[in-house]
Amino acid sequence: MAAETSKELPDDCWGMIFNNLDDENNLESISLVSKRFLSITSSIRVSINVFSPSVETLSRLLQRFSNLKKIKLQSFTGDLNQAVLTIARSGLDLEELNMSGIRSLQKVCLQQLSSKMKNLKVLDCSPGALGDEDAISIADSFPQLEELQIACSSYDDNRKMIVVTDEGIDYLSSKLKKLRKINFYYNQHITDKSLVSLSSNCAFLEHITVSYCGVTENGISFLVKNSDQLKTLRLSAHFTVGSSGVTNFPPNLVFTNVGISDEFLYSIAEARIPLTSFSLIFCKSYTFDGISRLLHSYQSLNSLDLMGADFLTNEYVEYLSPFLHSLTSISLVDSPDLSDSAFIVLTQRCPLLRHLKMGMSSLGREECNYDGLMKNFAIKCLDLSSNSYLTTSSLKRILNISPEVEKIRLSSCFTRNNQLDVADILECNRGLVNMNLAACQLKVVSRKDAIISTLKVLDVKSSEITDEVLGMLVRMCPGLVHLDLEDCDELTEEGVKEVIKSCKKLRFLSLSACLNVDINIIAWIVDNSPSLRRLVSPSYSYPDNEEQRHFLQQGCLVSKGKDYQMYK
Repeated sequence: MAAETSKELPDDCWGMIFNNLDDENNLESISLVSKRFLSITSSIRVSINVFSPSVETLSRLLQRFSNLKKIKLQSFTGDLNQAVLTIARSGLDLEELNMSGIRSLQKVCLQQLSSKMKNLKVLDCSPGALGDEDAISIADSFPQLEELQIACSSYDDNRKMIVVTDEGIDYLSSKLKKLRKINFYYNQHITDKSLVSLSSNCAFLEHITVSYCGVTENGISFLVKNSDQLKTLRLSAHFTVGSSGVTNFPPNLVFTNVGISDEFLYSIAEARIPLTSFSLIFCKSYTFDGISRLLHSYQSLNSLDLMGADFLTNEYVEYLSPFLHSLTSISLVDSPDLSDSAFIVLTQRCPLLRHLKMGMSSLGREECNYDGLMKNFAIKCLDLSSNSYLTTSSLKRILNISPEVEKIRLSSCFTRNNQLDVADILECNRGLVNMNLAACQLKVVSRKDAIISTLKVLDVKSSEITDEVLGMLVRMCPGLVHLDLEDCDELTEEGVKEVIKSCKKLRFLSLSACLNVDINIIAWIVDNSPSLRRLVSPSYSYPDNEEQRHFLQQGCLVSKGKDYQMYK
């Protein structure tokens, strides 16, 4: 007996195995195997994302995993107030709670949370309805809070505006001395006064997002000058930033829809700060001279986003490329004059590049010789969406010089008569695990039934994929865990059955707005796919609450699809 026992793996080894699973949601199934596995999974699982609309299911999960530190409720479709009360009474010592989307938090919920969750550090209340009273209550209830997301303005059931104002932020900032991160969204009642309060009271403030609020350039300048620990500033606004005289910019700067003058870029270049990430997303007013001077000064930059820089050309990218050798991520989306030459330059001169976005460009238009080019093995993610010039052959050339790509986004690339041979692409790069082909015209010509791919995530929504093509795809990719077929009008039950037959690991399947898929297949899918955890119905009215509870008892959350008549 002793010899037999000694052959068993110790709990620590099982814990290491479980920790290396691709999807932590698998721990739910493993915890049901035995009391021992329940104990091991309970000790290692620290976060959970709750989808179920049932508070009873939530309660069981909280009892099963007693060491949780992080709970996300943003996808929860049931009674959020009751869910928050259940969490508060669970006995868990939470550090992070995401309840974004809650319309109004009842006072008793906040009181229960505050009495039980003294160590809560991260609270996300966006985009729900919170007012100054709520902000004051949060400040009094959670003195250890380090991260907070504040909602935009909203209205209660009596059409009375609920909004956090400068007064609420002033009180909150005076109480939360450990605050490191705060985000504001779409709230014109947050003005420069709030920025002054935060920079004056929160000495440890590191990250702030101010998105379309009532702030001005003066308030932003005051914040930056007086926040010594600031690491990240994200600003979305409809005003122009000039030369501010600021010399201590944070190392991560993100501007969206802000007017950026060349003088402002010159001032950053001259400041000689340890800039690591810089983004100008749909910003206007600046020119190539301004951005080139900044990039010349910061050649150790890791991340660059110039989305919407429509003045960029292949020649400009060639000129800038010697300054970009340290980049791990670059986004040049919506620069229509960029084509294959720019892509080649980036792959050849950015050896550390992992993420490359060149959507809405002219990639595929230019006839370039890819022969003899050095392969870039660092690139893992490509976003080439909305490139209408791409063909199967040009895409293969791109993948040949970036052979280690794991995630690729090609939405709206292959339209009308320009069909993508998916099998050809999967055979060209067998390491792909995530592929987005939304709104593409698809075909399968080669290697029709061979298993050639380890693809796990496939999005083909709005692609007009047929049963035949889908059947070939899932036979080539039997390891799929996530499949989005939303708005695929050509699809029928025959294609769906082939998915269930071939994909034994599938956890998510969306059939939303698939007009030719009958709802009667839903029960068959749940019965024949024990791995499935979420299923989106083709109907916007099915299932009803009773049917949903029945499917949930079988381990699958079946939710209603979108009302396609609203979108057609």
